[in-house]
Amino acid sequence: MMDDRKNYLNEQASLRPTKRDRISPMEREKNERNKDFEEVSLGFTEEEAVLEAERCLNCKNPTCISGCPVEINIPKFIMAIRGGNIKGAKEVIDNSHAFPGITGRVCPQETQCESVCVLEKVGKPVNIGKLERYVGDFMRKQNENSRKNSEKNFEHSVGIVGSGPSAMSLSYDLLKAGIKPIIYEAFDKLGGVLTYGIPSFRLPREVIGYEIEELKNEGLEVKLGTIVGKSVSIDELLKKHDFVFLGSGAGLPRLPEIPGTDSNNVFTANEFLTRINLCHANLDGYKTPLPKGETVAVIGGGNVAMDAARSAKRLYKSSEIFYRRGEEKLSARIEEIEHAKEEGVVINTNYNPVSVNEDEITFMVNGEEVKRKFDIIIFAIGTEPNKLMNFEKEGIKTVNGLVEIDEYFETSRDRVYAGGDVVSGAATVIRAMESGKIVARNIIKRLGE
Repeated sequence: MMDDRKNYLNEQASLRPTKRDRISPMEREKNERNKDFEEVSLGFTEEEAVLEAERCLNCKNPTCISGCPVEINIPKFIMAIRGGNIKGAKEVIDNSHAFPGITGRVCPQETQCESVCVLEKVGKPVNIGKLERYVGDFMRKQNENSRKNSEKNFEHSVGIVGSGPSAMSLSYDLLKAGIKPIIYEAFDKLGGVLTYGIPSFRLPREVIGYEIEELKNEGLEVKLGTIVGKSVSIDELLKKHDFVFLGSGAGLPRLPEIPGTDSNNVFTANEFLTRINLCHANLDGYKTPLPKGETVAVIGGGNVAMDAARSAKRLYKSSEIFYRRGEEKLSARIEEIEHAKEEGVVINTNYNPVSVNEDEITFMVNGEEVKRKFDIIIFAIGTEPNKLMNFEKEGIKTVNGLVEIDEYFETSRDRVYAGGDVVSGAATVIRAMESGKIVARNIIKRLGE
């Protein structure tokens, strides 16, 4: 296999860049990777990254930048890779955000920057996401922290509730402006949905840890095990900080309003994935148990459903997804759907669940009832903000459970901003990061007035 890959790369190198294939990294063999939680994609080698970077046309009017929610200068960082200057590529990305290893893995580039790449017209957009990941991984493996330990005197501070993508994005931009971010996190680990929601075979924990550690080196302060609304109130935070940011996400899972969802063998994807990703229920020596059984049904069609089903396939005899619409309507990334199928997850479409009776699910399929039995039933049909914080009691208006904001992302309370899933409902990591950047910009502007 390695000889075949080498011959393929040599063949591509012999072609003019405009004639080359879109190069993707190698992946672990499907029947090997579906038995563990090690990362699926092996990432680019230096040779592969340069070959792919050479395909970039360095357009005069790069539409890929406008397709990126955080507006990375994509051609510039790709040109740096082409020239072998990976540190320079990281510095370009740093102008927009600090998490290339994360976003390079989980950002849906195929519907954003890559979808507006000029080469998309011929079906071969530059593999921007994998190149971004390459930069982050290269710097991490070289232990090249672009932000060294520093002792700073901060005049202003922002209290940040939560530590997910919006909170981390905000923290980074505040630090660049000389403003102290202090994170209040309910869990004992940082990262929010990155840590408890996304399996390590998609996003290794060392990547999250490294890129967050860079912010701590720059001055990010963290208070773990702090539940805002119980341990400390918004009023108390406003006394300590110039501003407060609510980035607590949408971690409360939804269940359908059908009979039987209170059965003991019914779980939400949020709970199932948290047991694995945060509590290590899949490993020996940890107290958190896994649900018992051999067959698993996952109801849903998004990335979370794919994550739950692929995780289940690694732990149980069989794993099937049931989605109420056709396959073309699945909201999960194409890459995740393909990986799920490769790993042996069965995807059933046009199955609408109408009831659960212990281990039996009744579906309506094309107007007819179909009954299926499973030991474990997992629902992945969306989330909403959790109820740990009573927003109304804290003087913060909500609409349909989501925090209401104005055009500046400020809530109904002065000096209290919000962003990410607590405002939008469950969305992508990069959209949450975008909201963090907008809030940072508005806070910096107010402090300068």
